[in-house]
Amino acid sequence: EGSRRFRAPRSTGSLPAGVGSMHPASWNRLGWRIRSANANVQGVRGGAGREATEAESWEDTLVALEGLITKRHRERLQTDSIEVMEDCLERLGLDVSKLSVIHVAGTKGKGSTCAMAESILRLKGLRTGLYTSPHVVDVRERMRINGNPLRRRDFSRYFWEVYHTLEATSEGARYPQMPGYFRFLTLVMFKVFLSEGIDVAVIEVGLGGRLDATNVVSPVVCGISSLGLDHTNVLGNTIEEIAWEKAGILKSGVPAITSPQPPGAMNRLKERAREVSCNLVEAPPLSEFSVESRPSGGLELGLQGDVQQINAALAVGLCHTWLLRTGRADTQTGGE
Repeated sequence: EGSRRFRAPRSTGSLPAGVGSMHPASWNRLGWRIRSANANVQGVRGGAGREATEAESWEDTLVALEGLITKRHRERLQTDSIEVMEDCLERLGLDVSKLSVIHVAGTKGKGSTCAMAESILRLKGLRTGLYTSPHVVDVRERMRINGNPLRRRDFSRYFWEVYHTLEATSEGARYPQMPGYFRFLTLVMFKVFLSEGIDVAVIEVGLGGRLDATNVVSPVVCGISSLGLDHTNVLGNTIEEIAWEKAGILKSGVPAITSPQPPGAMNRLKERAREVSCNLVEAPPLSEFSVESRPSGGLELGLQGDVQQINAALAVGLCHTWLLRTGRADTQTGGE
């Protein structure tokens, strides 16, 4: 039996060569300290005291963005979503395979997991991009560079570059209509991340996974947070059906990590992983981690609650795997 403190995580298969052990002790050697302050949503900066012309430009951007919101209720998954995104990316000249991506789906905690993973990697001195949804106050909350939203003028510039290019290339295009709200913002995100010279893009799935607009990336590692019944009118009426849709982000040869799941959901994830030749492992509890600076007991987590412990364990596993697969495991932690 041995001590639970260093129990290896359960696995559906061995990790590919070069990914390394998923043993908690190997993660601990990175010397991470998870800090909730960096994972919490930061207030959107800027906006006050702008010149009138810039304020008008921002208003124009918001009006155009709101015009992309579809009025009908979504009753089923849009099966052409990936094809639409690929068409638009080609017209925009954006090669998303150049991005080094951590891709995360799930029902509960995927946004928190992404925020924690971004914070960990930023504290390691890496230049990060974070894409989450929905926003609370300002649309610029959705895409951040090094933890900060874009300035209004920068967001507007990227927005209109995407908008006008799609407009100018619509004639003869396979999908000439302007993409809807989330698809369009996802295209803007790709434009921003490719232009801003980031080291890593942490991308949260919007809805489901298999047909989500973000599922055009070639990730370094995938994550599945806790699953439950959500968007049943679109994703399915059972947790098994929903798990199947979420597992649509799994890719051949790309390691994946999941939070603990209900048995039915876990079985579907494992089934999908086997089908696409993806090595899927379960993240161990955060309580099994220790760091040299705290030999008497585990990692310190500022966010309270058992669910955040689960999210943090997944975030650590995703960061560990990304660092190993990209050859950055020796990157020095920046700051305190």
